Amino acid sequence: MTYIGIDISKATFVAAFLHGKSYRTETFPNDAKGIRRFISKLDPDIHHCVMEATGNYCFLLLYLLDKSGIRASLINPKKIKNYARVMMSVTKTDSKDACLIADFGERFKPEPYKFPSEQI
Repeated sequence: MTYIGIDISKATFVAAFLHGKSYRTETFPNDAKGIRRFISKLDPDIHHCVMEATGNYCFLLLYLLDKSGIRASLINPKKIKNYARVMMSVTKTDSKDACLIADFGERFKPEPYKFPSEQI
């Protein structure tokens, strides 16, 4: 399983892909078109996306990943913040945060998010 860290904001999101022993990042618009372009780069058999729960900004991405059959985990932002402290990460940029979230996924292998039943 390859974990992809995603740092989400209102207008864009940054995805960190494992590339050798480090990460490469790419920025996408946080809209349906940008999310579909991101999803087209993923393989449901090997990719697992990890992102912080950021209110309304993450739900379209989470929903479209689920509909595409790609595993995704939604993590409490406090866990990522505490993980950054443990890793002594002082740089705070979207790219660095995405890499940190990907590393969190690789180390802790979080459970995929389960949407509530559609009947609810």
